[in-house]
Amino acid sequence: MNKLGKFIFALMLFVAPAQASVLLSEADFVSALQKEFVEQGNDEKLELEFFGGQTSFVMNEATDAKIMISQLKTDDEQNRFSAKAEIFADGNLQETTNLTGRFFVLGDIYVPVRDIDKNEIISQEMLEQKAIRMNRVKEGSVIILEKLIGQQARKKIKAGKIINEREIGDVIIVKKGTLLTSVYRSKGLQITAQAMALEDGAKGQNIEVENTKSKKKFMAKVVGEDMVEIVTE
Repeated sequence: MNKLGKFIFALMLFVAPAQASVLLSEADFVSALQKEFVEQGNDEKLELEFFGGQTSFVMNEATDAKIMISQLKTDDEQNRFSAKAEIFADGNLQETTNLTGRFFVLGDIYVPVRDIDKNEIISQEMLEQKAIRMNRVKEGSVIILEKLIGQQARKKIKAGKIINEREIGDVIIVKKGTLLTSVYRSKGLQITAQAMALEDGAKGQNIEVENTKSKKKFMAKVVGEDMVEIVTE
């Protein structure tokens, strides 16, 4: 071995080995807190936001790190929480931090995977399941798959938007201005006449129609694409 080789070999002997370290990120604190929520009987899927406490640590000269959560307290009205976090490295307590933040219950709902145009009939392929904060689901929201499939869009619905019941309805089979056959039945007697629809209607819905001869207006139940039955009290 020449002098240069001996020098490099000697230098390698004196290089200190790299120190091991473990990184604890905010995701690790979220996981530890979620487990503690479950331990306290809350098994709902939660999303957590921190606004107090340290949620990132680098544990030098360590091969293993663990977060222990205690003193978890919650305010269900404000959706706030507080807890104490103890950080252990290789079994020894190294750090503590007091965490505060907010928690949000998540639910799996169905929203459009693409824009749905007005008058389109909603199919399962148009929808996707998405986990969202349930406090964003307002009264009148339609989020269940079975209540969306087969409905007709009353207006254009944007992709990813929570659908409101006012934006959908049963499929319209009678259009305003359509000529219809109106049927009146009573005690074995059946009378038919031509009428015009004065508004759109879905099957089973009562709409206003007008007799084309007498011009008399009355309410009738849609029973088919070109037929209505006169509604009697």
